Amino acid sequence: YMRALLSVAFFLLAFTATQLKADYNPLLKKYADSLRYHRDAQVRLVYNDSFTRLIRELADEDNGFAEPLDSIMSTISVLKSDDGKLKVISWLVINEKEEFFNHCLVLYKAKENKPHKSFWLRDKIEPKSDSLYEDFTSDFWPGALYYQMYQFKKKGRNYYCVLGLNGKNSFCNQKIIDVLWVDKDEELHIGAPVFYAFEKDYTPQYRVFFEYADQSTMLLHFEKERKMIRKRKRRRTRKRRRRKKRSRIEGEREGEEEKEEAKEQDGE
Repeated sequence: YMRALLSVAFFLLAFTATQLKADYNPLLKKYADSLRYHRDAQVRLVYNDSFTRLIRELADEDNGFAEPLDSIMSTISVLKSDDGKLKVISWLVINEKEEFFNHCLVLYKAKENKPHKSFWLRDKIEPKSDSLYEDFTSDFWPGALYYQMYQFKKKGRNYYCVLGLNGKNSFCNQKIIDVLWVDKDEELHIGAPVFYAFEKDYTPQYRVFFEYADQSTMLLHFEKERKMIRKRKRRRTRKRRRRKKRSRIEGEREGEEEKEEAKEQDGE
């Protein structure tokens, strides 16, 4: 078994070396699909390493920020800000124990005539109450698969609010509202004091966590027209409970909850 695994790894390395400069997207799609859908957990990890290496090479290219990533958006989250300055690429890998590992690359380009900067986020913070009031760097990231981004300004500074899903464990999940922003030295910050629990709240939070049971689902999305974030929890039916957690997280990227919400509204 290990010999077969090594053979796959060497094949990926060789294939990458010969095809890298020719075209990124076919390779990215192959690796992205495999790290999510391959039946063997160990092979998924190998493909994840290959995908990470290739996306890193892409980010280091002069035109890496502008590289189209349409071919991988069915399995990898690719979000771009309204001002065109920030691109967020996030994905997750599931091991044999059904544990979820988040990965994220943030690209920032302040001006068209300036080179972009790359930030690799390290999922090292367990989302909990004592991380609600801190500004983190890329080395300490409350990891999540980001599926929506909304840009806003406060006191002349651009903030990029992101909604994410964190598959915490087999018993519960988390939805996360966080903020990305870049300072005058073009350093990335994660979190900002912009979330107030009530009108006269004088200690704003830097992010918000919602935890819910694995037997439930939670709708969390931006309504740009109303400039608000909508949240709703509901318990899944028995039929839906039989679905694997992996499938539900994949559905987050495809907007299944939003589709169901639209159907319910049509039926009312």
